[in-house]
Amino acid sequence: MTALYTVLAFAIVLGIIVLVHEFGHYIAARLMGVRVETFSFGFGKRLFGKQVGDTDFRFSLVPLGGYVKMAGEEDYDADPKERKPDEFLAKNRGQKIFILVMGSLMNLVLAYIIFTVINITGVDIEKYKLEPPRIGYVLADSPAAKAGILPGDVIRSINNRKIDAWKDLELNIGASPNETLAVEYDRGGEKRIAAVDVKSISRYNVGDAGLYWDFKTRIDSIKPDSPAFQAGIKEGDIIRAINGQPVCYFEIVGVISPSIGKPLEFEIERDSTVINLTVTPLEEVQEGVKRGVIGVGMTPYSPAVKVQYGLWDAAVKSKNDMTNLTFFIFNAFRKMIAGKISAQQLSGPIEIAKFSQKAMERGPSSLFMLIAFISLQLGLVNLFPIPALDGGHLLLYTIEAIIRKDFSPKVKNILLNAGFALLIALMAFVVLNDIAKLLPRGWATFWPF
Repeated sequence: MTALYTVLAFAIVLGIIVLVHEFGHYIAARLMGVRVETFSFGFGKRLFGKQVGDTDFRFSLVPLGGYVKMAGEEDYDADPKERKPDEFLAKNRGQKIFILVMGSLMNLVLAYIIFTVINITGVDIEKYKLEPPRIGYVLADSPAAKAGILPGDVIRSINNRKIDAWKDLELNIGASPNETLAVEYDRGGEKRIAAVDVKSISRYNVGDAGLYWDFKTRIDSIKPDSPAFQAGIKEGDIIRAINGQPVCYFEIVGVISPSIGKPLEFEIERDSTVINLTVTPLEEVQEGVKRGVIGVGMTPYSPAVKVQYGLWDAAVKSKNDMTNLTFFIFNAFRKMIAGKISAQQLSGPIEIAKFSQKAMERGPSSLFMLIAFISLQLGLVNLFPIPALDGGHLLLYTIEAIIRKDFSPKVKNILLNAGFALLIALMAFVVLNDIAKLLPRGWATFWPF
C-alpha cells in the first residue's frame, strides 16, 4: 500500500506539471495555426487515449514526462516549398519561439499561482524562520565556532547578500556546501566579519555551519517505567528549563548525562500551562561509558504560526519568493558546473516520488508547494541551451535570426540526435543517483574502484 501511495503521489505531482507544460506548447501551437498530431503523457508505446480532431491525446508506457508532437517539426530535410501551412517548420522564427517558450512560461505561471493562493489561504511555518537571525546556539568545533561566532550574535549578510530572517540564513548556508562564506554580523552593536568554511552534511550535500536558533525540546516518545514516565512527563511536553536555567535542545543531553542519581527540576510547558516536575536520571552504560538517561525521545521544537496575506501582498511575496528561488537554482547549477557542489544533489523520479509521498502525507498545502517548486525548476531548466530541450531549439533559432541564415538540415539533425543522447544519459544518471542514495555505499556500489 505504501508503494501504491508513493506512485499515486508521484503521478499527481508529475502529472500536473507535465500537463501544464505540454498544454502551453499545445495552445501556443494551435494559436499559431500549427497542427498538433500527438499530446502524450509519458514516453514510448501508446497505452490508451482518444483522438480529438487532428490530435491523439494519449498515455504512454514510461510516465517520466510527456511531449507534444507537432506536424513536420523534425522534417528538416523537406523542401521548404513543399511544407504545408499548418506544419511547425513552415512558421516564421517568431512563431516558433513563441510555441517553444510557452511550455516553460506555463510552468512559471503555475508556480506563481500556487505560491499566491497558498500565501492568501495561509501557510504554517515555524515562527523562528520569520525572526531576525540572532544566534541561539553554536555547535562546538563547528565552522561557525572556529570562525569566532557566538550565541547572541546577529547575522546581517552573507557574501554581501542581506540576511533579514532565519529562513534566509538557513537557505544561504544550506545552498553553499564546501564553500567559504564572508559572514557579516553584529555583536553588541559592533560590526564584525568572519570567514566561515561551510561543511557538507547528509547524502544531499547540504551546507552546515553549526548555527542554530534557540530551539526548545519536545518529548516525542517515553519508555514505560522510565524516570520521565514515573515523574509524569508526557509526549508533546516542551522542556523550557532545568534547575531554573533555560536549556536549548542542543544542551539538554549535556545537562542530563552527568546527573546520574541527581534529582533535576524540569520546567515543562504542556497545553500552554507551565508545570514543574522532578526527574532523577538513571545510569546507562554504552560502549563502556556511563551516562544519565531519563528514557525519552526528543526533537527540537519551535512553535508554528499561520501566515496569511492579502491579495496584493500575496502577489508581491510570491514574486519575491520566485525571484529568490530562481537565484538559488541558477547558483546551484553554476556551482555544480564549477565543481563546488556534487552533481549527486540532482534528484530524479525516485527521489521526487519520495518527496511527493511525504508532501501528500503532510496535506494539500505541502503537496501544492512541492508542485510549485518543481514546476518552477522545470520551467527554468527547460530553457537551458541544451539540444533536445526547448532552450536548445530557442538558441538555434536565435542564432539563425542573428546571422539571418538557417542551419543546414544535416547540422540540425546532428544537434538533435546529440541532444537526445545527452538527455537520455542525464536521465540514466539521475535514476542511478536516486538508487545510489538508497544504498549504504552509495555510488561505490556501482563503481567500487
